[in-house]
Amino acid sequence: MLTVWRWLYARWYYLWGTMYRYWGHRNGDTAEYLRAIDNFTYAIALDPRFAQAYLDRGILYWREVDHPRRAILDLDQAENLNPTLAEARFNRGVAYQQLGEYANAIADFDWYLQHGTHPDWCEYAEKMIVELVEWVTPEETYES
Repeated sequence: MLTVWRWLYARWYYLWGTMYRYWGHRNGDTAEYLRAIDNFTYAIALDPRFAQAYLDRGILYWREVDHPRRAILDLDQAENLNPTLAEARFNRGVAYQQLGEYANAIADFDWYLQHGTHPDWCEYAEKMIVELVEWVTPEETYES
């Protein structure tokens, strides 16, 4: 059972993680991103159902520290905990794209086009589907 204190501490570490992520963006410092990941990890340890912390850590993994496999695990967990987080599916598509798993990326981008609302991300998803289709081999399958 999650106590109020664990819930509060999880949010405290999450806030620290968002600050370190901001400092990483501002200074271009990978060490700040790693501190953000550590703080998101603490938040998740305190509250394993904290979907937003999984989402934000997953985004950092693929975008800032080039660990798309770890990102996919976190983004899967974020979506499992909160199926309304369409952002998790979009970002997982980008991680799959980084890995060259284009069929999976297309499936996630297609899903986002059906469920997501952010106009810039919808535009990106449409463009990526068009570009990635030519890279998918007939042997590749995916779930949408």
